[in-house]
Amino acid sequence: VYASQDFAASVNVGWEYDPSKGDWHSATFIQGFDISGATPKPLSYAELSGEPINQYSLDYYQNHLRVVTTQSTWWPERKTTNKLWVLEVPERSPGVDVTNPKMELVGETENLGKPGEEVFAVRFMGDEAYVVTFEQTDPLYVLNVSDPTNPRVTGELQIPGFSSYLHPIQIEGVNMMIGVGRHVDPRTGSNDGAKISLFDVSDPTNPTENATYIDLGAYSSADNDFYSFRYLNLNQKLILPKRKYTRRPEGNFDGFIVYDIRLGNITPSYEIEHANSNDIYFGCWYNARMPARSLVFQSQLTTILSHSVISTDLGTGVQNWNMSLDNGIDQMECGGYFYW
Repeated sequence: VYASQDFAASVNVGWEYDPSKGDWHSATFIQGFDISGATPKPLSYAELSGEPINQYSLDYYQNHLRVVTTQSTWWPERKTTNKLWVLEVPERSPGVDVTNPKMELVGETENLGKPGEEVFAVRFMGDEAYVVTFEQTDPLYVLNVSDPTNPRVTGELQIPGFSSYLHPIQIEGVNMMIGVGRHVDPRTGSNDGAKISLFDVSDPTNPTENATYIDLGAYSSADNDFYSFRYLNLNQKLILPKRKYTRRPEGNFDGFIVYDIRLGNITPSYEIEHANSNDIYFGCWYNARMPARSLVFQSQLTTILSHSVISTDLGTGVQNWNMSLDNGIDQMECGGYFYW
């Protein structure tokens, strides 16, 4: 489901038969709703080839719905097609039913990315769109979508790895984008750690990677669970969950890292450990766990993760309190810390 202030869309992915090719391909079916009044009303519909990756793949702007999809085919060879589509939403008038509810396709791009690449992240910001595709390298595309009939690529950046979540920020008046994802070794192609990128997107024709931080062997749920991501604009701190499992008593971690974000630099400030390495490896834990979440109130950071809730002073990193939710667990009903 996608929702803006006065427009919402229900998005479903299915299959469509192409009689010209004699095969089936994935398709996205969109039902638009007018939510400007007290009661949502069906307004429009559309169908597009391919499928979006998440809610950030859609954006309603100036009476147009912009959508990014990937269509994959596997026979007789693997092929991907990534496109940005622009749909015109029918005009609404109070008390008047829409006579033609179908959204009109008014613009689309050529294929985005190299052969075999799929969309991994999308972010729309007004007249600009940012799309990450990936197979072996991470192309970040900047697109100008100010003209709905002619969306076009204006800039491109290729780096190892990929971002699966993009978050727009400003530092010292410069338009930037934080990317959270994975580092990929350009020599072996192996996915070997968490990666944070700081992109300078102030020049849409020349995006650059301003800073990067790689945590080998680690994983952050923020690259697919976007509610676990938190950035504080006033003090330029980034709060991300981190998980690392070494399959031995040493080196395990489950908690949060607080980073200082500056132009040209991403620096870990302190970590919040929700379970120590030895307990992660040997301990017996309840088989339910909480997703990673963080919140800040009056300069106090509360982190919620797995089996505990911790309060930390945001500025100093000193712990205020730690509440375990596994106290009193029945040892006959417990298991390992991590499950896959």
